Amino acid sequence: MNKGKQLAAGDRRRVSPVAVGTMLGLVLPMLAQAQQPAEQTGNEPELLEIVVTAQKREQRLQDVGLTVTAFDGDLLASQGVNAVTDLAKMVPGLDVTPSPSGSPVYTLRGVGFFESSLSSAPDVAIYLDQVPLAIPAFSALTAFDLERVEVLKGPQGTLFGTNATGGAINLIAAKPTRQAQGGIKAEYGRFNTVRLDSFVSGPITDDLNGRVAVKLNRGDAWQRSYTRDDTMGELDDAAGRMLLDWQASDALRVELNLNGWLNRSDPQAPQLARKTLPSDLQAPIGSSGFGGTVTAALPLLALPAAPRDARAANWSPDYRPYRDDRFYQAALNISYDLTEDISLTALTGYSDLRQRKASSYSGTDLPAFDQASNNADADDVSQELRLASTDAGATLRWMVGANYQRTGSYENIDAIYPQASTGTRDGFSANSFDSRQVFKQWAAFGNLEYDVADDLTLKAGIRYSDSKRTAVNRAYDTPGYVEPNPNSPGLTRFFNIVMPAVYVPIFCPGVTFTPVVPGQSISINPDTCVSGDYHGTLKEDNLPWSLGLDFKPTDGLLLYANASRGFKGGAFPIANGASQEQYYPVPQEKLTAYEMGFKSTVVDRRIMLNGAAFYYDYANKQTRGKTVDPLFGALEQLVSIPKSRTYGAELELTTVPTRGLTLRTAVTWLDAKIKTYDGIVGANNVGGLLFPTRASFAGTTLPFAPELALAVSADYEFPLDDQRDAFLGASLRAQSKSYGSPQLSAQDRADARIDGYATLDLRAGLKAADDSWTVSVWGRNVTNTFYWTNSLRAFDTIVRYTGRPAEYGVTLGYNF
Repeated sequence: MNKGKQLAAGDRRRVSPVAVGTMLGLVLPMLAQAQQPAEQTGNEPELLEIVVTAQKREQRLQDVGLTVTAFDGDLLASQGVNAVTDLAKMVPGLDVTPSPSGSPVYTLRGVGFFESSLSSAPDVAIYLDQVPLAIPAFSALTAFDLERVEVLKGPQGTLFGTNATGGAINLIAAKPTRQAQGGIKAEYGRFNTVRLDSFVSGPITDDLNGRVAVKLNRGDAWQRSYTRDDTMGELDDAAGRMLLDWQASDALRVELNLNGWLNRSDPQAPQLARKTLPSDLQAPIGSSGFGGTVTAALPLLALPAAPRDARAANWSPDYRPYRDDRFYQAALNISYDLTEDISLTALTGYSDLRQRKASSYSGTDLPAFDQASNNADADDVSQELRLASTDAGATLRWMVGANYQRTGSYENIDAIYPQASTGTRDGFSANSFDSRQVFKQWAAFGNLEYDVADDLTLKAGIRYSDSKRTAVNRAYDTPGYVEPNPNSPGLTRFFNIVMPAVYVPIFCPGVTFTPVVPGQSISINPDTCVSGDYHGTLKEDNLPWSLGLDFKPTDGLLLYANASRGFKGGAFPIANGASQEQYYPVPQEKLTAYEMGFKSTVVDRRIMLNGAAFYYDYANKQTRGKTVDPLFGALEQLVSIPKSRTYGAELELTTVPTRGLTLRTAVTWLDAKIKTYDGIVGANNVGGLLFPTRASFAGTTLPFAPELALAVSADYEFPLDDQRDAFLGASLRAQSKSYGSPQLSAQDRADARIDGYATLDLRAGLKAADDSWTVSVWGRNVTNTFYWTNSLRAFDTIVRYTGRPAEYGVTLGYNF
C-alpha cells in the first residue's frame, strides 16, 4: 500500500463537515430565540463594543460579515502582547514560529509560507495603519501603543494593498488626541527584564494634533548552554513612533506616521533534538578523492541531545549568534472629501530595513552549520489611490482604487560547517551565497455593498494584479575564510576538479568545462554545465474576487456566506545552490475559500457568540523542500504542492455574566491535508551519483496546522472603595500536535512533530477608579510547560525552537 495513503488513514479526523453543519443548525435557532429582550434591572453589565475597519470603513465588529478577530489596546496589554508574534496565544488558528534566519513565519488556518528568505512575501499580510509591512521582518517591533489589532481570516486582496492567501493582520496605532494626555508603564520580570512604555498626546495648534510613543526593552540571557558555562538570549531593543494629524480644512485631513525600531537582542538558539548521523559512520569521500574517510571521531557524534528544559540550548562560541537590525517607516495618509458623499484617499508608504546578524543552525557548540554572517538590506515603496462613498446609511456603498508597490532586497549569508559531515567529506567547509531581488506590482480594485432589502446585503469585490519579480542568485567562496584542513581544496578548486571529471561528461557530454574563477559563482546551469550567476524573471497576473451575502433576521444576529479567491505571488529562494536548479522559482499560490458564519449578541448585550465553517481549495502551495544534487545529495529548494484542501470550524464566545467579569473562549478545529504531491523522500546511489527517490504525500498534514487550538481567558474587575479597583485574570492557550514540514516516512514525521501543549498566564493587581495608576503582578507560562514551536532538519541534526519558560514580574503604570 502507498505510504502516503497509510498515513492518511492513520491521521483521519474524528470530526466531519456534517457534524459542523449539525452544530450550526442547532445553534442558530437558539440564537434567534435569544433575541427576546430581558427585564431591565438598571446599570446592567454589557460587552465592550469594538469598532473595526476590516472593510476600510468604520463598522461595529458584529456588523462585519467576515471572520475577524479584534482586540483593543487595553486587552492586548493585559495579556502581555509585546510583539505581533504574541498574538498567537489569543487567536486560535494563528501559528507563529521562528525560522532559522530569525524571521517569523505566520500561518493562519493552515495557510502559511515557511521560507526564511528575507524577500519572501508572506501568506498572512501585515499592515500598520493600512500601509503594508511587505516583509515579515518589518513587523518585528511594531506592536506597541496600539489602539487595536484586527486579524482577518481567509484570502485578501480586493480591499487591501497586498495579495495574501491566508489572511491579514491589521495593526492600528493609537491616534493623537484633542486633549493633552500621557502615560508611562514600567515592567520588571524574570531574567532582569525591564520594559518601559510611554506616550504623550495632545494638540499642537488648533488644527494639528500629535502623539509620540516610545518603547524600550532590556533583559539578561534566558538560554544557557548545557555543555559549558555560557548564556544566550539577552534582550536589547527600542522602538518609537510619532503621529501627526492635521485637519487642514473641513474637507482635507492629513495623517503622518513616522516609526522605527532598533533590535540588538540575541537570536534564539535552537535546541538539539537528535543527530541524524549513525554512530558507526565510516563513509568514503567518493568522487572528491580528498583524503581518507569520515571516522567515528567526528566530534559531532559525541554530543548529547538537549535535556527537556526550555532554557537548554547550544551554539558555537566561534560564531556566536548576534543581531544588530534597524528599521524605519514613513506613511502619509491624505483624505479629501470631494463631495458630501465621496472621499478621495492617497496612501503613501516607505519602509527600510538594515539587517546585520549571525545565527546558529545545528543546535550544537560545534561549527557544524552556522550562519557566521547574515547581512541584508530591504526597502519597500507603496502608493494607493482610492475613491469611496462615505454615507454609511446609503443603499449602495462602493470603493474603487489602484495601488503600486516596489520591494527591493539584497541578502548575503556566510555559511560555516567544518564539523559537518558535508565539510569533512567534500574538501571544503564554508561558502557564501546571496540573492538580489526586486518585486514590482500594480493593481486596480473595486468593492461594493448593496442593500437588497433592509435585512439583506450583497457584497462583491474584484482586483486585477500584475507583477514582476527578478532575482540574481549565486554561491561562492567565503571571502577571507581559510580551510582548517590544509589538504582541503576549498569550494572553487573542488568544483574545478570534480565538475569536468564527473558531472560534465555525464550530463553535458562533449562540452568543455569552463573553470570557475575564485570569488565567482560556482552554481552550475544544469542545461549547459556552465557555472555563474543565476538570473531569473517571474511575471504573473491574477484576478482575486469575493462574493458574499449578509442577512440580519433580527437585531443582534448576523448570518453571512462568502466565497472568495486569493493569490500570493510566486517566489525565488535564497539557497546554497550547487546547481542553479535550486534557484528556480515557484509559481503563485491560489486559494478559493467558501465560508458560512454567524455573529450574535444576545441577553441584553451580555453574550456574544460567533461561529463559522469554512472550506479551502488550495493550489500550488509554496514551501521549503528538497532536491537531490548528483554529487551532494539532499539540498534545499522551494517546491510547490499542486493541490491541498482545508476545512474546519471556529467558535468565539464572550460573556459578561456579572458586572466586572468577562469570560472569553475561542476554539478552532482544522483538517488541512495535501491532496496531490509527489515529493522527494530519499536518494539512490547509481555509479557514484545520487538520484532522487519520490513518493506520494497525499493525505499528509500541512505544516503548522494543529487539529484543535483553544484560547480561554477570564478577567474580573471589582471596586475596593471609591478610589480603587482590584482585578484578577487568567489566560489559557492550548493546541494539539502539528508538524513543522510535510514529511512521509515514520522517522521524518517524528522529527518534524510538534507535540501538543497548553500554557497558562495569570495576572492580578490594583488600579485607580479613574485609571490614573495601575499596579499588577503577572506570570506567563506559570506551569513552566516545556514545548516547542518548530522542529526541522539542519543537515546532520534535528533541532527544535522552544517556547519560553515560566516568567513572572510586576508592572507599574501611571497616566496623566
